[in-house]
Amino acid sequence: MLKKWKSLAYTTKFSIIAFLLTSVLGLFSMGLLGMLLYYLVSFLFSAYPGLNDWRGDWVWGATITVGMLWSFGFLFGGLSWHYLRKLINSVLLLRIFYGGILWLWAAALWYIVISKNLN
Repeated sequence: MLKKWKSLAYTTKFSIIAFLLTSVLGLFSMGLLGMLLYYLVSFLFSAYPGLNDWRGDWVWGATITVGMLWSFGFLFGGLSWHYLRKLINSVLLLRIFYGGILWLWAAALWYIVISKNLN
């Protein structure tokens, strides 16, 4: 197993470690990570009430869940890096794609949560 780990690319190792740490952080931050992610994408949801106006039992659970599910974005980013590396030689451009995937995943998660709970 250690031999397999050493054979992985740097980005793959980073993505796996970031996935594990972020999923734990999403739970133990008690919703802080989910809330911070909401503020990064909140301008997309200006038609809905802001986070401070949300009421109900679903709010705290949603912020914790989004923070935990966001960790899968690191795996998606790692996979995209793996396949795009064959097409794109620029590390800067690959990092932009990686960050964009993380941001889009946060936006998608919050869209699902908001559309299910604020309608």
